[in-house]
Amino acid sequence: MVCCYSPRRQTLVTGGNKGDVCIFDVRQRKLQHMFTAHDSAIRSICLMPDEETYFTGSSEGDIKSWSFGNTSDHYSFGGTDQGHKSTKLFSNLPGGSLKGVMKLQVDSTNHLVSCGADGEVKMRRLTVL
Repeated sequence: MVCCYSPRRQTLVTGGNKGDVCIFDVRQRKLQHMFTAHDSAIRSICLMPDEETYFTGSSEGDIKSWSFGNTSDHYSFGGTDQGHKSTKLFSNLPGGSLKGVMKLQVDSTNHLVSCGADGEVKMRRLTVL
C-alpha cells in the first residue's frame, strides 16, 4: 500500500495491491471515495503542487491522472512509449520482485518524473489536464 497526504484538502489518498484508490477525510476520519484505478497494484501516488490533481502508477507500468471527486481518469500514460515496461527488477531476491512504476513526483515547474523497474527515468512536461 502507498499513500499521499494533501495538507490543503486534509485528505489522505491511498493505493492498494488490487488497484483500488481510497480517499480519506482526515478531519472527519471517514472514507470519502473508493474506486478501482488500475488492474494491478498501485506502486506510487503523488500530488500536483496545487493539490487539485493526483497521479497513480501501477505495477503494470501505466500512470494515470485524477482529480478529487472524479473517479474517471483525465489522462493515461501507458504502453512502453509513455509508461514503464512491466519488467521485473531484483526477481532473484527473497520476497519477490518489483515491476512497473516505482516512484512518481511532480516538481514546481509541472514536470512529472517517474522511475520504473525497467531502469528508466522519464520526465514529462504537464500541460492543463
